[in-house]
Amino acid sequence: MTDLTVEIYDTTLRDGAQQEGMNLSVADKMGIAPLLDELGVGVIEGGWPGAVPKDTEFFGLVAKELSFKNAQFAAFGMTRRAGTSAASDPQVRALLDSEAPIITLVAKSDIRHAERALRVSGDENLAMIEETVAFLVGEGRRVVLDAEHFFDGYVFDPEYTIKALLAGEAGGASSLVLCDTNGGMLPDDVTRIVTEVGARTSAQLGMHAHNDSGCAVANSMAAVAAGATHVQGCVNGYGERTGNADLVAVAANLEIKRGVRALKGDGLRESTRIAHTISEITNIAPFARQPYVGASAFAHKAGLHASAIKVDPDLYQHTQPEHVGNDMRMLVSEMAGRASIELKGKELGFDLTGQPELLGRVTDRVKHAEAMGYTFDAADASFELLLRWELGDAPKYWDTETWRVRVSSAPGNPRDADAEAVIKLRAGGGQRFVTVGEGNGPVNALDHALRTALAGAYPEIQRFDLTDFKVRIMDAAHGTDAVTRVLITTVDTETGTQWRTVGVGPNVIEASWEALTDSLFYGLLKAGVTPNP
Repeated sequence: MTDLTVEIYDTTLRDGAQQEGMNLSVADKMGIAPLLDELGVGVIEGGWPGAVPKDTEFFGLVAKELSFKNAQFAAFGMTRRAGTSAASDPQVRALLDSEAPIITLVAKSDIRHAERALRVSGDENLAMIEETVAFLVGEGRRVVLDAEHFFDGYVFDPEYTIKALLAGEAGGASSLVLCDTNGGMLPDDVTRIVTEVGARTSAQLGMHAHNDSGCAVANSMAAVAAGATHVQGCVNGYGERTGNADLVAVAANLEIKRGVRALKGDGLRESTRIAHTISEITNIAPFARQPYVGASAFAHKAGLHASAIKVDPDLYQHTQPEHVGNDMRMLVSEMAGRASIELKGKELGFDLTGQPELLGRVTDRVKHAEAMGYTFDAADASFELLLRWELGDAPKYWDTETWRVRVSSAPGNPRDADAEAVIKLRAGGGQRFVTVGEGNGPVNALDHALRTALAGAYPEIQRFDLTDFKVRIMDAAHGTDAVTRVLITTVDTETGTQWRTVGVGPNVIEASWEALTDSLFYGLLKAGVTPNP
């Protein structure tokens, strides 16, 4: 490692959330933020409080419920409006109210955008930048200035873009971030411009790259080589249009290829797991060919590669997959992955050392399940249950006899649907329960019926709230005959413990039933409830 450290600034929860088809709930953000901290990023940008109600709610919860080991939290917003003061601008005040220690201000650095979009003079725009930064710094906040459309503006009028940066520096901004907002720059352009800018300011320079030219990661690397020590981007390259720079790829390149410290702690070795877990929360399928963390990043087909890899894996790999928590795979005869199972077991409290036969069975079972469509990256509870069943360490809380669901709709009004579920099971000393549940859909009806049946024997069930429900069609080409995967998030309202379970089936109802039953089973287990079957 060199002495150089680059600050990694994650904007997944704000800029990444602008991706087409992504809609993060407050609960989603509360789930992703701790993962970003675990990854080891230096700054987590949470959103735009005061402008987006959902973000305002999120910041309120973060201040009360989350603490970070590695990262600081940042709020995003604009400079003051023209014709007013920063202190009296409601949006600026909302940034202070967010309690975020870092405030990132987006500012127009392209004179064309100042005059045409904001409809202010160039001088007024500069005053808006300097005064807003100075006000927030005076309130004790660190201010990061995002110079929007900087590179395009620099090509058009370099002197004005420099003036915008210097206005931020004069106000006390700690970091001046050069934004390739339209994503059209190439690495040699970035190298030249960052070098020229670096000669005009003593402030920390940063890079915010979009991927419209396919160069976001390369442009970020070029900026660092030219002197930038702050890089913004998103996990998995999320973002509007073609996305932002993939922060995992940037951090891995910096640390592995350049010896530059980018992530705090041991986050790089956990990056594959974290990237995939975030994919599950966003409900966007992981990209198999994603650099470093993709399922195919270290996959090799049989033939010449297989023979060479047996001799020396490094002959056909640019780095060791364990550096990023990934695995090498042979597409004909896959590696067992026993080490990953052993480490995961240890994380969950199970010492599997010296049990190769057990590890082999668990590994085979996991691989078989994944081939059927299961994923355990974001469903630790399901994996722990699988492990316990293989160890013979899983209690038996109830026996299900049968379950069925009926959905009907009123003639001429298909939206007025009625869902009813009937469940027959034994619990509570062998007592037989037959319950009926109604809901606004088949899954909701199943959930009500199951909880009603079990509540008498296990009143703890009433504490378990289903907080998120995601459905993914695994092989969409098969249409209505496709395999369905359901991911359920449940929380114990008494302890605050949260867990996720996964179910797979030929339809959403069967997949949901598996995820629901595993969720309640796991909740009882973690609550220390003694079985009474």
